[in-house]
Amino acid sequence: MTPRTKLLYRPGRFVCRMFFRLFGGVQVFGKEHLPAFGAFLICANHTSLLDPPAVGVACPLPVAFLAKLELFRIPVFGWLIGALQSIPVDRSRLSKGTLAEIAQMLEGGIPVLVFPEGTRSRTGQLGTGKAGLGLLARKMAVPLVPAYVHGTSLWPRTWRTERRMSVTFAAPIPVAWVTETAAQRSGYQEIADRIMREIQALRDRRVAALVPYSALAARAGLGENELYARMGKSR
Repeated sequence: MTPRTKLLYRPGRFVCRMFFRLFGGVQVFGKEHLPAFGAFLICANHTSLLDPPAVGVACPLPVAFLAKLELFRIPVFGWLIGALQSIPVDRSRLSKGTLAEIAQMLEGGIPVLVFPEGTRSRTGQLGTGKAGLGLLARKMAVPLVPAYVHGTSLWPRTWRTERRMSVTFAAPIPVAWVTETAAQRSGYQEIADRIMREIQALRDRRVAALVPYSALAARAGLGENELYARMGKSR
C-alpha cells in the first residue's frame, strides 16, 4: 500500500460499511473459502457501482479492484478511487502497465477484484466471461475465487422491501488447473467460462435461499418434489 492508501483505505472502508448498514447491511457467505494468506483474484459478477465497495466490506483483507479508465477522469472521484487501490484499465485491451500494477498488488499480498464480464450487466443476468481473464489468470499465477454479489442493483429503488445485499464466495480454483488449461487451445476462454459457471451456481443457490420453493417450482413448470430432486435436496 502507498502511504496515501494506508491513510484512506481503513476510514473509507468504515464509511462504506456504515452506508450499507443504513440499507440493511451486506451479508457474507463462504468467507471460509478465502485464502488466509497470499494473493488471489476475486472474480465477481457486476451489476452496480456498489459492487466494489460491497466486496471490499465482505472481504477481511484490503482489496484492490479494476476500474474503467474513464472513471479516473472524473474530478475528485477519480483521485479517491485511485487512493483506494483501484487500478485503471482500458476495457478494449489489457495493457502491460495494467498487468504490472496488478502484479505489484498481488506481490504485496493484496487480493485484486476483477469482473470477468468486462462491464456491468444492465439486466441483472450473467453475461459471458472474457478470455482476457484467462490471460490474466495465467500471467498472475494465483488462485481464482469466484464470488456472487447480490442485491446491489436493487438500491435505492427497492431497498425498503429488498434488504438482501450479499456477497457469496466459492472455493478457489487452483493455480495448477489454470496453468494446465491455459496451455490448451481456447484455454483462456475455458478459464473464463468456468468462472462464470461457478458464479452462476452461487447465484442459483442464493436465489433458491431467498425465494420459496413453491415459487421456484411454478416458474420452472415443475412440481416441488421434482424441483427438490433436481437441486439435490431432500425434503
